[in-house]
Amino acid sequence: MRNGFSLIELLVTISLIAVIAAIGFPAIDNFGEQENFESDLATIRGQINIVRQISLEDGHAYRLKIVNNDADNTSELEVWKAQGLNRYNSEYHKSTNPPCSDFDGTNDEGVKQTELTKTLEHFVIKKCDSLNGNCTAVTAANNHFCFLPDGSAPENVRGSVKASSNAGRKEDFIHFYKSGFFNNGERM
Repeated sequence: MRNGFSLIELLVTISLIAVIAAIGFPAIDNFGEQENFESDLATIRGQINIVRQISLEDGHAYRLKIVNNDADNTSELEVWKAQGLNRYNSEYHKSTNPPCSDFDGTNDEGVKQTELTKTLEHFVIKKCDSLNGNCTAVTAANNHFCFLPDGSAPENVRGSVKASSNAGRKEDFIHFYKSGFFNNGERM
């Protein structure tokens, strides 16, 4: 009886380890990308729900302003609160062009709620100028989504969501409806 392994046994073992590694490592790498994507998506959903809820609770119009950093593929989700005489007036905010563009009657953005600002580490979001087809982004000044004092939205809109390489380079859409409901993926 000999102690040890033959050359063939060692080659078979090394081959099995190589096959398992070839299958396993990409799955582990994709896991991190999927986690990054899901984390930023959860942040977006949470932020939208918070802004809608506080608009319902205090009866003010709120704007969720998206400030993109295209170079880093990150975004700031800033919350702005309407002020002045029309802060409670849904019809007024619907009538401005674009909707919710004047938050105090003097072309002002309103009051920034700094403590509510959130950062997306892997996403850039751009509001589209149409509900269908390719997304042509609006200007940076109009890259916002609005919630009226009753929690509804002044218009049906969509936004393009683009993830960085650290989040799988996925592209998706987020849709807002006049009812205040929103979803990502396909428009309902």
